[in-house]
Amino acid sequence: MDACAGTNKSQYFMGGLGLLLSCGVLDCAMLLFMVVGHTKFGPDLVARQIAGMYNRGNTFNHRQLINHMRPYATAGAYDGDLLLTWKDAAKDVFSPVSHIMSYRCFVLLADDGCVDLGAPREAPVDFEPFIDEGDMYDDAVLMRECNRAAYRGIKERVLPALLDNKYRGVGQGAVGERCSQPSEARLLPRSVVVARRVRLFTRRSSDDVCWREQSGWMKKTSTTDINKALAAVQPYASSPERRKEPYGNKAKNLEEQNARYVPHEFVPDKYNLTTVERSSQRAVSQQTLGHLRPTTMAAPSAARGNADSTTDGVSSVAADGELENGRNVGGGEAAARPDAQVKSRVRWSTTRHKARLLEILLDSPYNGELPRKSSDWEQITAEMPVAPPGQVWDPETVRRNAKVLVKSAAGLV
Repeated sequence: MDACAGTNKSQYFMGGLGLLLSCGVLDCAMLLFMVVGHTKFGPDLVARQIAGMYNRGNTFNHRQLINHMRPYATAGAYDGDLLLTWKDAAKDVFSPVSHIMSYRCFVLLADDGCVDLGAPREAPVDFEPFIDEGDMYDDAVLMRECNRAAYRGIKERVLPALLDNKYRGVGQGAVGERCSQPSEARLLPRSVVVARRVRLFTRRSSDDVCWREQSGWMKKTSTTDINKALAAVQPYASSPERRKEPYGNKAKNLEEQNARYVPHEFVPDKYNLTTVERSSQRAVSQQTLGHLRPTTMAAPSAARGNADSTTDGVSSVAADGELENGRNVGGGEAAARPDAQVKSRVRWSTTRHKARLLEILLDSPYNGELPRKSSDWEQITAEMPVAPPGQVWDPETVRRNAKVLVKSAAGLV
């Protein structure tokens, strides 16, 4: 895993995982974090591919964002009704992991009373001491007990549940509204009959031949305490006065974006746009969408039937519009024509375009001073060399490269 301190490698993540073991959802868990600064691996490549899809396609709601992700990874949309307050449950049950950033390997083991690690071992010769004190155990001994715990869990809980058709799985298969399970299903149970003590083991890397146990990591082990902690796990949406606003500081920007810029057929129903907002939004969105290239064209019938839907399928096109440079500007079923012309932006070339842009900026009325008004940049764009067939100049591209020229060209400010 990536060693991000704010998400993966956090105290609350460890506490939430510990609750799963204490409640019997898991028997043991191993976390292996990569070296900081050297996490260039498969997920990074996936993130880059998703970013490319995001930049090239329409992304006005969660459904369209998920469609960008699904070719590369399993994805689902969560909201305040499904996300739970793990922090409220874990903070009173588990102690902070000592020097969490100093360790890259963690093992959590649920002790059901049958775990036998034997006597702690002495530190090997020439072994660099851990930064924290604690009993040490051989890697082979700890792995043996983890395998035995998993075997007991399969034999005593998983197989009987399968025979009784009550097994609900682990992970997204156990979460309601994402599978065939009842809508009230969730990963954590609402209460338990028996709670287990969870033990935490850490080491710096796989080069260490032994693990260090953090004594007393789980502060409260009684069934009553665990049930009290589980009762504190509630959906974020149930207590808005105690929770951060969804999307944080971006919430207001998202609401304004959906009200003013996003085509109304893509706006989630919860924003409840007024007629005035919808009419003013259309003019602005036509200009905004001019820089977006649709990745998928729906059939005419599908576009008409799904124009107001934001819950399924790919991006839809309004039935009363046609595409012109990627914009929906009116014209009936032509909006969904697969052969509708979509123009791309001209790619900047210093060799071909620098001299002409300098000539325009150094000449009157700019006289070497970069303009500030958008209308001026549109005029400058119109004076650039003729774009190749099927391409158009983007004023923002011209403005961005003009700012670069200021650093190297004499006479520009």
